[in-house]
Amino acid sequence: MNIVRGQKVDITKNTAITDIVAVLEWKTANTEMEIDGAAFLLDESGRCKNDESFIFYGQPSSIDGSVKHFGATNGKNEIHFSLNKIPMATQKIALTLTIHEGEKKGQSFDVVTSASLLVKDRMSGKVLLSFMFGEELQQETAIVVGELYRHNGEWKLNAVGSGFNGGLPSLCKNFGLEVTSEPVAPAPIEKKEEVKPLVVTLKKQETISIKKTAKVVATLEWKSKKDLDLYCFYVLKDGTEGKVYYKSLGSTNKPPFITLDGDAQNSGKETITVHNPSQLNYVLFAAYSAISNGIGSFKAMKAKAIVDNQMGQKITSPLFENNKFAYWVAIAKLDFTDKHEMKVSHVETYSKSGTERSPLLYKDGTFKMNVGPEEFK
Repeated sequence: MNIVRGQKVDITKNTAITDIVAVLEWKTANTEMEIDGAAFLLDESGRCKNDESFIFYGQPSSIDGSVKHFGATNGKNEIHFSLNKIPMATQKIALTLTIHEGEKKGQSFDVVTSASLLVKDRMSGKVLLSFMFGEELQQETAIVVGELYRHNGEWKLNAVGSGFNGGLPSLCKNFGLEVTSEPVAPAPIEKKEEVKPLVVTLKKQETISIKKTAKVVATLEWKSKKDLDLYCFYVLKDGTEGKVYYKSLGSTNKPPFITLDGDAQNSGKETITVHNPSQLNYVLFAAYSAISNGIGSFKAMKAKAIVDNQMGQKITSPLFENNKFAYWVAIAKLDFTDKHEMKVSHVETYSKSGTERSPLLYKDGTFKMNVGPEEFK
C-alpha cells in the first residue's frame, strides 16, 4: 500500500503480524553526506524516558531487545521491531533521518533526490506500506519520517515527513534528550535556555503568555465516536490570510509554515504543527462537526485544544458551553506578534444554529463566525 504524508494506517489490526522491519532509504549525489536512521522510543507525552530510548548505529538495540538497528550504510538503514515485546511505557516510536554534522558542513536534505520508508513483515518479507517523502524539504538537517503508535491495543503508522533545522541536537531536544557529542557550529543550539515549566487549563476567555519557541504543536482532542475536524486559520507576517485543514494540509518550509497531520476520520485527535512561528502573526484553532454527526454539543464530546511550545509549557483550552446546535466552534487563538512571547487565548465562540459557514480570521487578529465558506465533508 502506498501512503501519503498525514495518512494514518493500521499495521497489526486484523493480522497476525508481530515483527516488522522499517527500511529507510535515500539517494543523493553528494557522496560525502552521511545520513543516519534512528528510532526514538517515546512515552505518552512524546518524550524519551532516558538515553537508552534512542536507538541508532551507536546504540543498536533497546534494553529488552524489542527494537534493533541494522544496516548502517549510507543509502539505507533498517530498524527491526518486535511489536508484541515493546513495553507499554513506549506509546510511540519516531522514525528519523539526520545528516551527520549537517549544520557544520553546510549540508541539508535539499540535495536528497528521493527518500522512502518501507514497512515489511519481517517473517515473510512482504512490503506492507510504502511512503515516499521529502519533496518539500530544503535546508533541514533532520527529518521525522513517520511514527509508529499504539491505538486501541494495536499498532498504527502515521506518515509524517516533517523536517527540523539544527540536526541531531535539535531532534533530540524535541524528544527530551540532550546531545553534547556532536559539535554543531551555531552556539545557540548547544545553549540550554531556561524556560519555566508550565501546565495550565485556561478559564473562560482567559489569555496567558508563554515562551515563543521555534515550533508549536496544537492538538484537537475529543472523546466521542463522532468525526471532528481541526481547522487552523492563519495570518502571516506579510498579511496573507488562509487556513490549513483536511483538504489543504499545509507546508513545513514555505508559507504557511503550518501542517496538519491528516484527517482522523474517527474519534480521537488531530494535530497542527506551526513550524516557524516567527513567520506568523495570528492563528485561530476551530473545530467543525459535520451534519452527519447530528445534534450534540462540542462540550459533550469533551473537545479541547492543547497548545504545546515544546519547551515544557502546555496550555489547554477547554469548552464550557453546552451548545447543541452549532457546527463550528472557535476554541483558541495564538498571537505571535511579540518577539519573545506568544499569547494563548481561550475564545470559545459558536456559529449560528444550523449554519455551516466557517469562521474567518482577519489581518488585525480579530475573527468572525458565520462569514466564511460552507464546508462539506
